[in-house]
Amino acid sequence: MVPFGLTEQQFVTRYRRCLERASREFIDSLQRLFSLSVPSSVREAEVQIFLGEEVGLEVPSAWIYYQGENNRVDRSDQSIFPGRSMELSVNLEEMDEFDAEYFSSDAFPGTDLVANTIKAWLAECWWKAGGWSYPVPVKLWVHDGYGDGKPIELSEHR
Repeated sequence: MVPFGLTEQQFVTRYRRCLERASREFIDSLQRLFSLSVPSSVREAEVQIFLGEEVGLEVPSAWIYYQGENNRVDRSDQSIFPGRSMELSVNLEEMDEFDAEYFSSDAFPGTDLVANTIKAWLAECWWKAGGWSYPVPVKLWVHDGYGDGKPIELSEHR
């Protein structure tokens, strides 16, 4: 466990180091995603990062949501279509555990630091995997507005 007492910069550096251990595998999984055909009926996509109900105590996850004019739900169809959502394999199960004080103290902004750090890391992995040229516009958000609340454009518009 990472004990409470790091400065904000030390916390971000340590958290980022934990994320970096999962980068190669995550980039590989994104490249597999990018190899799937995206039909013209999909107009845009959104990636959302979920930090969990108890930030810092749960493994963060990320999902991609494809949107178009006629969204539908079909759990048996594994292709990409408007309305499809899928979890991205961020592989953060082996993250170091940080003292809960980082996330429960009013004096330390651990939740926002985690949100901004993981958002920047995911964007970098997306681009390293070749995602800037993804066939639809994609924005990245942290669910529930944690961090700076600003989206990151992951791909150029078609």
